[in-house]
Amino acid sequence: MKNKEILTYLIDLIDDDTREVRDQVMKELTNYGISLELDLAAVSNNFDITENDLIKPIIEKNRKMWLLQNWNSWQEIEDDSGKLEAAMNIIAKYQSGLHLKNELALQLDELTEDFKKVYPAGNEVDLADFLFLESGYSGEKKNYYDPLNSNIIYVLKEKKGIPISLAIIYMLVGNRLGFEIEGCNFPGHFLSKIEYGGKTVLVDCFNNGRRIFPADLKNLAEDSFEAINYIVSMNTSALVIVRRVLNNIVNAYKYEKDAENSSFFEELLKNTSWETKTFSA
Repeated sequence: MKNKEILTYLIDLIDDDTREVRDQVMKELTNYGISLELDLAAVSNNFDITENDLIKPIIEKNRKMWLLQNWNSWQEIEDDSGKLEAAMNIIAKYQSGLHLKNELALQLDELTEDFKKVYPAGNEVDLADFLFLESGYSGEKKNYYDPLNSNIIYVLKEKKGIPISLAIIYMLVGNRLGFEIEGCNFPGHFLSKIEYGGKTVLVDCFNNGRRIFPADLKNLAEDSFEAINYIVSMNTSALVIVRRVLNNIVNAYKYEKDAENSSFFEELLKNTSWETKTFSA
């Protein structure tokens, strides 16, 4: 592993007038290793690696290597909510930067504390109102197919996302509060699921946390009510949610005509084991 102190000199020489010097600098950066991005951020606050056309391909390659090395780690977590958060953190760091060590957890913790200040004795319904009515989290309708809409760190900052990313935020904050909030793998539009008034109620996080009651389901799809009711009753595990997120990312990169990232996540989806692991007591 190279000493990161050398990076200061390499950055100064990256635009050198001499081609031989530039070539040697690029060779050093290419061979530096996966820690390049983190060390660059540490030694130079003013150097934007995402804007440098020479370094960007190296960073992107390193991020792919890092993701592949760390991907299976989330499946080793026993707690389903912890499993989901860990997978989302890996995806978010791949897209936003490896230097974001605990960014996702910190943002979720902060959001949790903000809710507790407003609703000291709040429940799942209060949380939905807090997030999707009072705090401004809403569905991204203009740039729906932006791959970053599956990036929970990005969604938390921008306060806009697709149905599943908003639902994940609702679930992860709810878990911190001890609430029972599940996912519902509804076709075409991911929903959340809570128990309210002794009944199962769906929460549409994309549309301002709108509540969908059992009677509403029958009115919305009377011909296929039994099939929909079966989907609602099913347990939607972290594995199911992560798999759907990856499918969304593949399709989003295809829409953006980013064949490299689309193929990368397609292979990741294909090579991931989606069988539920059992843990010994």
